[in-house]
Amino acid sequence: MKLYGSAKSRASRSLLALEELGLPYEHEPLRPWDNSADRAVLAAVNPNGRAPVLIDGDLIIWESMAINLYLGDRYGGSLWPEDQAGRAHLYQWSLWSQTEVDVLARHKARFGKDAARKQQAESERLEVMTRLDAALVGRSYLIGDTFTLADLNVAATLSEPWENGLIDGDLNPSDHRLRALAGWLHRCTGRASWGRVRNLP
Repeated sequence: MKLYGSAKSRASRSLLALEELGLPYEHEPLRPWDNSADRAVLAAVNPNGRAPVLIDGDLIIWESMAINLYLGDRYGGSLWPEDQAGRAHLYQWSLWSQTEVDVLARHKARFGKDAARKQQAESERLEVMTRLDAALVGRSYLIGDTFTLADLNVAATLSEPWENGLIDGDLNPSDHRLRALAGWLHRCTGRASWGRVRNLP
C-alpha cells in the first residue's frame, strides 16, 4: 500500500489508521499547497488534486475518512467492532466528526477579520465540544471500553498529531471544564501511533 500526503495535513488521520492497524505501507509525503510537482502527482490519482490518497493494489481511494473506513472494513483488527451495532456507532461518530467538527466555513470564520463571525464560530465550536463531552461522561471511549476506529477518527479530526493534543491546535478542553473530553482526548493522542505520525514528514 502507498499513502500520499504529508503528516502535517489531513493525511495524518489515515497514517494513524495504518499505524494502529499495523499495516505495511509506503509513505509519499506530498505537499501540494507549496509544490507544483506534488500537485501534478496528486492530479493523476485524485480528480480533486488533494491528499490523502491511498493506493491498495488496483484500488485508488481518496478522502481521509473514506480511507480509514475502508481500512477498518478490509483489515479489521481490534479497531473494528465485530458486531453490527458497534459498526453503526463507528460510522455515526466518524460522519459526525465531518459534519459537526470539520466545518470549513467555521474554520475560515475563526481566522477571518470579521469579529462577530469569529465570535460566533468560537461559540459554535465550544457548543459542539460540550455535546461530545456529555457523550463521553462515564465512559473511556466512544464505543464501549476499548479504543476503536471511531475514537481515532474523531480524535484525529479534533487534534492532528502535530497539534500536541490541543483541539485545532489552540483549544485545551480542560480550560473549559470539558473534563470527560479532556481525559478521552489525552488517552487517544497519547497513544504510540500519534507519536510516530508526529515524527513523519
